Amino acid sequence: MASDAEKRAFLASLPCDAESVLSTLTSIEDVWWVAAAAVAAVRTGTAWLAADAERVLAHALERSASFDQEVQAVLSKDVDRLLAWLDAEPDRLPRVVLRRKLWHMRWLLSIPLSRSKSALVETDMARLSDIPLLEHARTLCLAGNERALRALLGTNASVALCLYPHRFVLLRLLLTCGGVSPDHLMQLRLLPGTHLPVADRESGAWVDALGSFALWTEHPGMVSALARRGAATHPPAPPPPPPALSDWYMDVIRELEGRWGLVDAAFALAQAGERMGMVPLRAARDELAFLHMLVYELHAEAWSVSTLRAAKAADLVRLVVSHPAPMSETAQRLRDAVLPYLQHGTYADAHTLHAYSASALGVHIALMVLDTLSPARALPLVSAMLSWLDKEDQMRLTLVVIGAYDATDRASLAMYADMLRDVPLPDASPSPLYLVLSRAPKHDALALWKCTHVASSHQLMHAVRDVRVLVDMAQALAPIRAYAPSYLWGDDVHRHRAHRMAVELVQHALTQRGHERAALERILQALAPWIGTHAPYLPTECVRTLFKQLLLARAPILFNEVVHALPHTCPKIAALLSHEDAEALVLETARAWTEQAPTCDPLHGALQRARDTLDAVPPSPSVNAELSFLQLLGLLHEHASPLSPKDVRATSRLDLLARVLSSHRDAYRTAQPLARACMINEDDDVRIEAMLTDAAAASGDVSAALRSCDRLVTRVLSLDHTQHTEAYDVAWRTCFQLAKQPWMWPDHRAPTQVFGHALRLAPPEHISTILTTLAPLAVRASHPPTIPRRDAQPTHAWSRLLTRTEEQSTAQLLDSVATQHAPNAARMARSLFDMGAAWWNEAK
Repeated sequence: MASDAEKRAFLASLPCDAESVLSTLTSIEDVWWVAAAAVAAVRTGTAWLAADAERVLAHALERSASFDQEVQAVLSKDVDRLLAWLDAEPDRLPRVVLRRKLWHMRWLLSIPLSRSKSALVETDMARLSDIPLLEHARTLCLAGNERALRALLGTNASVALCLYPHRFVLLRLLLTCGGVSPDHLMQLRLLPGTHLPVADRESGAWVDALGSFALWTEHPGMVSALARRGAATHPPAPPPPPPALSDWYMDVIRELEGRWGLVDAAFALAQAGERMGMVPLRAARDELAFLHMLVYELHAEAWSVSTLRAAKAADLVRLVVSHPAPMSETAQRLRDAVLPYLQHGTYADAHTLHAYSASALGVHIALMVLDTLSPARALPLVSAMLSWLDKEDQMRLTLVVIGAYDATDRASLAMYADMLRDVPLPDASPSPLYLVLSRAPKHDALALWKCTHVASSHQLMHAVRDVRVLVDMAQALAPIRAYAPSYLWGDDVHRHRAHRMAVELVQHALTQRGHERAALERILQALAPWIGTHAPYLPTECVRTLFKQLLLARAPILFNEVVHALPHTCPKIAALLSHEDAEALVLETARAWTEQAPTCDPLHGALQRARDTLDAVPPSPSVNAELSFLQLLGLLHEHASPLSPKDVRATSRLDLLARVLSSHRDAYRTAQPLARACMINEDDDVRIEAMLTDAAAASGDVSAALRSCDRLVTRVLSLDHTQHTEAYDVAWRTCFQLAKQPWMWPDHRAPTQVFGHALRLAPPEHISTILTTLAPLAVRASHPPTIPRRDAQPTHAWSRLLTRTEEQSTAQLLDSVATQHAPNAARMARSLFDMGAAWWNEAK
């Protein structure tokens, strides 16, 4: 038996190696001194191996094992008597404390031993041995040392039972503050709900071997008794367990994601809970899976569950497709992540989309993609998405994409054609759905989709075949001018847009300097297959409009060349525009230019364009007539006519000549070219010469009047009397009226000759009237009267007398003569009667 001196020498030698400590402790018989010395040796043996320290503590525990049976017997009988039992002997309380210290230090040594068999004793083992077990476990969790906690629990079931009521708090600390992966905790059998074959069916990590441990060391009754004697701290009361494991998981998931921003940890915990059969976690798993994709694949670090729930579906799609990733990867992400989330996720407008099928949701996603990206990026993505959809939704999406978006680049047109590559061309009139969509508001994809949603499969197929024409037409015109198929798909394509297209295509052709004809022929060849009698083909009037625009662009020579070459260059267009149609178009255009002019000035721009337009076709009667009309306008302008070409066309030409002759006193002198231009019918020259004769006579130009009268008689005698009765009537009346004006003639021979013409041309029933009028000429011939001249002009009374109607008598006319003019009128009448009598006597 070792003496007290030897014991003091041993304590003084600390620290020393473990073998020396074991040999010394073995030689000492005092069990409780050995236990205290073992604690002191391990506290100072910081350079020891943990395995050596564990052997020293195990030796001390084994030497004092009989004390465990005594304590267990007390606890098994009556826990309430434990405090009295401790107070019964003064050595019991220190021995209990020492025994618990041995167990505590041995549990702490399990931490380095779990890392390696050659691990050293922790340097702070002395401090750790004085910390309560629960606080030490909490420190391990805050540090994220899950392996230490697992080693501590696995040392003895007493520790597991001690910490078991606090497992939810400890594991929450380990997952949140410690940042430990849920997968790792699941591997270590630490997660709640890890169902393994152990007694409590809860977690094999908390209880390993129910029958081989000293329950009293951490028994609640023992800890309470020691705390009352100041030998231990009161253990905190454990929080109440959650109503269900899924609730605890949801709380931890919310903390991980909402407070710490650990989306990956929250997602992993949700996955772990679902793998353990917790169905309520499935929705959280799906939501966190989508958020995990946004944060870690698309680098949307600012997004959270709250942001996700406040976002709309369009915002989510926009975020995904805006990420610079390959198109195939983006399409796969839309299908694998976005589509499932929109079906079952919690976002702002989920109530409007949850009722849709997966195929209909695919259509909505495609529309959102088209609203977000440019057509060049969106169309390949939409084309890849078609494989997800049902056949009917594929046709609906095709109609909506082509109808609502105005992409004109070649890549987009190629994508349109690829979407319709297996669709045949239509062989009948347009489908009702095509016509309905043509009237729908453009650039509203959702409205178009709703219109197609009620259509049957047959109607959809028919409409898609019609749209194929628009796409092929746009592709054919793309090398010339870019048109979107949606531009060609309009309710007014037969009216306004065909006209606008013709204007733009002609302008494009005319910009090809030196190659205008070739460019125009290429345009006609590109348009030829797409001109028909009904939509979606272009209307046949488009050809006429195109050539009319060519005329309006003042290219008549190009018009003539292209029209004459049409049978060889483009037979289909030639069948729609014959030479007669071309001539009618030229005349219509020329007349339109003419009617736009406000004046008859031949130098006016509109009249010059009309004259240039007529050069577009070879001469013909109709073209010559229009040229004559333009010449007539020029002649009218020379006489300062205030009429416009529109008024001239609406007025008779003889009336035009009459207006000119009446507007100017001497117009008859220069009116011959205008008179020739006014001749339309065969006997118009008779009427024209009559008008010139009257005009010359009214101006007092006897010689001009006689010349016109002679031409009048010559012309009328060349006409057949039976066919031109009106011409003869005009001729004799003109001669008669001219001869009845004796004041004009210097002698009696001229009027006698004119009266002769009147007698020759007049019908028999008017001969007596003429002869009655001629009687006074004979008297004047034998007694030439002296007729006073008043400014070389007859008086008003005399003029009325000469211009009286047949129904009026001479007396009536003389009665209307004013008093101051009566003497002069009487003298002139007497002279006329004397001249007639003299002429009559000579004739006898």
